[in-house]
Amino acid sequence: MKQALALILALAFTSVSFAANTQPIEDTFQRYWSAFVKKDFAKVTAEILPSDLEDLKKAVLPVFVGAQGHKVKEVQEIVAAFFGRTVGKARETMSAQEVFTGLNRVLMVGNPQLFDMLSAAKTTIVFVRTPDADNAEIHFQIVLQGEGDMEIESLTKKDGRWWMRVKEDPRETAEGFKQMFAQTS
Repeated sequence: MKQALALILALAFTSVSFAANTQPIEDTFQRYWSAFVKKDFAKVTAEILPSDLEDLKKAVLPVFVGAQGHKVKEVQEIVAAFFGRTVGKARETMSAQEVFTGLNRVLMVGNPQLFDMLSAAKTTIVFVRTPDADNAEIHFQIVLQGEGDMEIESLTKKDGRWWMRVKEDPRETAEGFKQMFAQTS
């Protein structure tokens, strides 16, 4: 009986201290989400794992650089949104943060009301799952106009802090744009 009580107390202590350790994870998510909803992509990229941003740049930037001379108006509009005010050779050397921002400008052009809807939504962290000491998932609910949807974001601990992960595989993102540009030829 004493062993069972000791085991229960040990489990209870572990779960309490485990829950207490999620605050830095939740704080990272809150900074990321708050900046994202406000379209402050400089702050958003400060929360994303730098190597994820670099992978995104390596995969996506060549697709947009290659599409600059596309003849179809819709593709030209997407490419213009991606590059924003970046012109000429500077497009070929955009930073990883600029590439992420460009992708989100494309998102805003394709769905202009998205960020208005997100800013009106209520976001609640439901739970944090940590499969190991260096990885976590934030499970959160977005409620908009009375309807809720569950979402998941992944985080990684590196160099002593938590970082958001890029949600989609950069190669799949690049391939999606390649296919879209090819279909509109």
